[in-house]
Amino acid sequence: MKLLELLDARRILVPLKARSVRDATRQLAKAMAASGTVADEPRLTELLKTEWPEDIVVVGGRAFLPHFRTDAAKVLAVGLGIAPEPLCLANDPSRCARIVVLIVAPIAEASAYLRAMSAVAQALAPDDVLAALHAAKSADEVMRIPALGETPVPAHVTVGDVMSTAVTSVASETPLREAASKMLARRLRAVPVIGKNSEVVGMLTDEHLLHFLLPQTVSDLSTGHYRAIKRRAKGARTTPADPGSAAVREVMDRSVLCLSEDQTLSDVANLMNNKEVDRFPVVREGTVVGFLTRADLIRRLVAL
Repeated sequence: MKLLELLDARRILVPLKARSVRDATRQLAKAMAASGTVADEPRLTELLKTEWPEDIVVVGGRAFLPHFRTDAAKVLAVGLGIAPEPLCLANDPSRCARIVVLIVAPIAEASAYLRAMSAVAQALAPDDVLAALHAAKSADEVMRIPALGETPVPAHVTVGDVMSTAVTSVASETPLREAASKMLARRLRAVPVIGKNSEVVGMLTDEHLLHFLLPQTVSDLSTGHYRAIKRRAKGARTTPADPGSAAVREVMDRSVLCLSEDQTLSDVANLMNNKEVDRFPVVREGTVVGFLTRADLIRRLVAL
């Protein structure tokens, strides 16, 4: 499949007369509804109001990629608009672009929707394509840009293609406060927990830090007494202790879904949807070689 097959002149707005990125997205959604790719326009419009992403994808300062999976969409489709002047994000005026590309897909089309994002990013990467889009005066001119007809929507993208190989992990015996310091310093929301043989034995998340360390901090400030930590190991006793000194193994999630490098995005998308998991260690022969989160997946796909 080529990227052009996901476009339609009826879903291309040139010029895009919008006041903001969100306004542009609403206009593109209307164009999609008019072209027949959206089954329930009011539902999609409501989605744009209530579930607007805080960290919208920006392709190298070239374009905004608002993207939604919803059963309001009949099929995977792409809408594209080109504004006469740059549009900027309301919460970050330094991030501006003239092009807005809306991608919508049914809930079940998670893998195809991610692969479409990758294709859009690849098509917009060359400077001559960006110049051609900026110079276009009509939807037909956009449809005739060669890169749109030549850029393939990848059939498969594997975990190994998009995972982060710079993995931060903590040992199971690491004190919780030390692990928290490492996560905060590196702005991580989760880290795999490693056992004595470098195998994955658990996952530590920012939710654990909030649950166990925040009450202690409040208690310290008000009373000077530490709150006891409720240990998870079966048969273990709960003892009055500084929660920050407890070993990570006492608070971590012990049930962890891991991925292999050769799994496809379709596999990952199904796991994310069916298991409601959005972060995975990637292992090779039992050893962690990568890490993949939903946010990483999106960012790396648009950079392919």
